[in-house]
Amino acid sequence: MSKVAMVATFSCAEGKGDEMDAVLTRQVEAASALDGVEVYSYHRGEGDSYSFFALFTSMDAVQSHGQADSLRDVMPDFMALLAGPPNMAMYSPVAATGLDV
Repeated sequence: MSKVAMVATFSCAEGKGDEMDAVLTRQVEAASALDGVEVYSYHRGEGDSYSFFALFTSMDAVQSHGQADSLRDVMPDFMALLAGPPNMAMYSPVAATGLDV
């Protein structure tokens, strides 16, 4: 099976960055307990912009992640803080340093 990389960019509502940081920390904690999640990280950029990177062991792991109660419990808080829909994409990793792709 091939690993799957997921990336996203999004912005939170103006002035809600600290709240978003707390929600994203909860999401990372929830994801860390899931099988097949190798990397799950959020990064804050300029202003209220964010990026997301995750590496999964397989597409099955991606699907399990999407159905995990622990993450679904946090999702309403995440969605409430978004300024608009996230831009998401999935890729097949080719080469990396520091990651086993």
